Amino acid sequence: MYEFKGIRAESFAFMRNLKVNNNRLWFQKHRQEWEFLKDELQSLCRELTPFINDLDPELETEPKTGRTLGRINRDIRFSADKHPYRESVDLLFFHRSFGRTKAPGLAVGITPIDSYIGTWLGASMKDWRQRLIANIAAHRDIFQEYLEQNDNFSDLSLRSKSYKKTQVKGLPPLAHQWAQRKYYYMALLLPADKVVSMGESLLEIIEETFIRLYPLYLFATSQELAADLERFRRKFEH
Repeated sequence: MYEFKGIRAESFAFMRNLKVNNNRLWFQKHRQEWEFLKDELQSLCRELTPFINDLDPELETEPKTGRTLGRINRDIRFSADKHPYRESVDLLFFHRSFGRTKAPGLAVGITPIDSYIGTWLGASMKDWRQRLIANIAAHRDIFQEYLEQNDNFSDLSLRSKSYKKTQVKGLPPLAHQWAQRKYYYMALLLPADKVVSMGESLLEIIEETFIRLYPLYLFATSQELAADLERFRRKFEH
């Protein structure tokens, strides 16, 4: 069993080369490099499992392909882009009752140039978006304070689109912005060379970032937000 010591420079090199040589022949010749990267991510998942279980025991932590670990192969049957392999690979910690792409969650992954640590609410997750809006409306001051404490996450990368109108009136400014979002993918981005130099201390950065983002995850998913936030605060806020 591979012991996590960090993400190697060779793993980022593999991802860069795969982007340039995205075909089955090249991949089969370099499969061993993929196996090394997969071992790194699975060992990272195992190292994170006690922390994730403490954070939220309902999140999936099984380090198998198709569960926490994403597939490197793409489903190209209905895609105009016929490249057979993905240009990023990740670990997703999602509520195990809903499946990997059916609910918001927490993520850590690598691309050819960087590593990302973040959370998301997908464009097709309309029911979850309604829950986010309902929780923001019911706890608007708490949400506004959370955003202000995190400077509205201005240090993170955010991909999002917003509706012109919101369903809830009278929200504080930052809360209003989030209630308008159709979806969001938000993450701390770390350049590849920085990740490599971190070694196993990458674990600490992942845990710190997940703690920072977990209340946002709760706003998008919780049916008992006040109780869930209080449980989180007792465990993780000092």
